[in-house]
Amino acid sequence: MNNVRQSRRALLLLTMLLAVTLVKAQLPNDSIVADFRCFVHQLETTHPDPYTNYGGKVYFHRTAAETLWDLEQDSVTSSEELCWRIRAFLAPLRDGHTQIYYPGRQSFDRLVPIRFKAAGDGVIVSRLPREYQHLIGSRLMAIENIQTKVLGEEMLKLYPAENEIGKLANICTRGHQPVVLGRIIPNLRQDTITYHLMSPEGKVVRLPLAPIPVEQWKEWHNEKTTQDHRFPTDNLAFAFVDKQKNTMYFRASSIMARDNIEYMRQTGMDFYDDLKYCYDNVFHQKMPTDTLEAIASMPSFSEEFEKMLLQMKHHQSENLIIDLRGNGGGWTPITLPTLYQLWGDDYLQKNFQNYFYRLVSPLYLQKINMTLEQFNAENHADYEYGDYTFYESYEETQTVTDERRAQFVNSSMSCVKDKLAKQNGRPVYTPKQVYVLTDANTFSAAFHYMFYLWKMGAKIVGVPSGQAPNTYMEVTHFSLPRTKLEGSISNSMQLFLPANDPNAKQVIPDILITCDDYKRYHFDNQTEVLYLLDYIRSQVK
Repeated sequence: MNNVRQSRRALLLLTMLLAVTLVKAQLPNDSIVADFRCFVHQLETTHPDPYTNYGGKVYFHRTAAETLWDLEQDSVTSSEELCWRIRAFLAPLRDGHTQIYYPGRQSFDRLVPIRFKAAGDGVIVSRLPREYQHLIGSRLMAIENIQTKVLGEEMLKLYPAENEIGKLANICTRGHQPVVLGRIIPNLRQDTITYHLMSPEGKVVRLPLAPIPVEQWKEWHNEKTTQDHRFPTDNLAFAFVDKQKNTMYFRASSIMARDNIEYMRQTGMDFYDDLKYCYDNVFHQKMPTDTLEAIASMPSFSEEFEKMLLQMKHHQSENLIIDLRGNGGGWTPITLPTLYQLWGDDYLQKNFQNYFYRLVSPLYLQKINMTLEQFNAENHADYEYGDYTFYESYEETQTVTDERRAQFVNSSMSCVKDKLAKQNGRPVYTPKQVYVLTDANTFSAAFHYMFYLWKMGAKIVGVPSGQAPNTYMEVTHFSLPRTKLEGSISNSMQLFLPANDPNAKQVIPDILITCDDYKRYHFDNQTEVLYLLDYIRSQVK
């Protein structure tokens, strides 16, 4: 009897604890509303232009007022629902750097065991369970009753895209998430998702797949797939990919390295989260407990690049492949020394005709760990909150002075400034041709690197970047006080090309990889490199 009473008491206690937990997961509606107001204020005071894509300032505030009304009328009380409402509110902005993170950073409970890849002319299936391996490489025609093109447009209601390939990238990223699909496809049964495919043989296939627990999905997704082991996968790794050592392959999976962490540390910025991110997501290693040791153990972008160029110089190699596929960005300044290492004074005198407009805001100054007074002192200015800083690239000149070189070296974000200084305007080594591999997920700082290399004469190979040349840029993090939701807001605008340039919204690669090209290389995950190596061989006369 006592055991029964104890069991009942334990069950009652468990029920009470569960009830408390559920209560804690909810907030009063006025707190949700207050956080949305806070978000709108942060967006308006941080973003360089939150109005134009809404139709103007009045329509921006009208959209905000309508969202606010809906939050109140629907009595929204969960942070998760607020997240979705903010995503919908941000949809017209079409800004890949302004977003809000789902609580737990997309920790959805169940995912469908399927993955996709954006090609230059469609979406193909890149991964499936073993029993469906024969369908890898199939074109995605529809999910449930929503065709791919329509699905890309529907995704824009929740996730931004800056160009056409960005729409396909959204499908690739979200097409296996029932929670997302359920908000786009009416009356979706989430126990089974049906994918309509066009097989490599040209047959229409209806493939129903059941979602599986996220941990099981991760185990399935992380299984090693067959790949050509000539090509290193670690960040900043490099290797010759031919017996003649005429072609060098350099892998940059992230624009994060010791150089930017040292800069953050030396300027008093909060660098720990970036350092931890590098070890967890770039190096995939356990971070040393000693912070200084952890920083010193990181590779330097420009140092590794110099090592690579010296090997090329020794063998007089003609071709350099820089692989930026899947590179979501980081810190653009750490790539600039490599352009000097490649081209010396030719890089310094190049006018890229880039324009950057940055809004001075409390969140931005908090990000760079400065007061307004300190910012003005450093820039010899008298900015106020709401003012813009304007920057454009140097005018092209015939000669580069010692002063200009010294200025570049001293301001460079590099751990090998002494070696840069010793170049004295000469490149470490300039190969005959530089190629840059890109895909839809080459973004932000990785896009900048691709663009600058392209302007210096490199050829782009692969799939267009999901980032537009003329777009909003940089990330300034924010946190909402009540729900603790976090996200990022762009703090600047970039104009890289004239508005009427056909590449202003999407840079088309010099060598575009299509669905048929992936088929020709049997959908190998190194198709872009294999295609390029065949292309290089075809150029030899």
